[in-house]
Amino acid sequence: MLKLTLSIFFFISIFCSNLSAQTVKKLEIGDQFPTIHGELLSHKEVSLPDHCRGKVSLLIVAFKRGTQPQIDTWTKPVLKEFSMYDEFRFIEIPMISNFYSWISNYIDNGMRKGIVPSMHKNVMTYYGSLSDYYTYFGVEDKKLCYVFLLDKQGKIQFMDQGESQSHKSLLLIDKIKTLLNN
Repeated sequence: MLKLTLSIFFFISIFCSNLSAQTVKKLEIGDQFPTIHGELLSHKEVSLPDHCRGKVSLLIVAFKRGTQPQIDTWTKPVLKEFSMYDEFRFIEIPMISNFYSWISNYIDNGMRKGIVPSMHKNVMTYYGSLSDYYTYFGVEDKKLCYVFLLDKQGKIQFMDQGESQSHKSLLLIDKIKTLLNN
């Protein structure tokens, strides 16, 4: 009986310590971008933010397929300005529930067909649990895209969501220029 009680106490203490170690909070400017593992459409497995280390990186996260027009409002002016810079990286991240992982090849191949091959290195699909990322990104509306600018160490320097307006794009472009010159 004593062994059973001690065993239960041991497992409860381990469980409670794991819960406190896994605290997830909404991200703020200056926070390290959370780890996301996925595969680029170019078939390379990557882990963010590690894949972005040493580069100023624009990451755009999407939870729904219909967000592409919003994403384009951010990427068109930024890529026009910075696509030729070796120190700049852009990655679009479709966040897909683990429920769909069994058809991930079908989904990824569909994306590959709809995206020009030169951009395959800029799209990373994530299949897995989404709940922590909803909290990290402060997701209140899954129909919006979530925009993050990371410095060369993977820390967030700019955040926004939804469609960009011209003043937001100009602010983002200025922040990228500043980070590239540091």
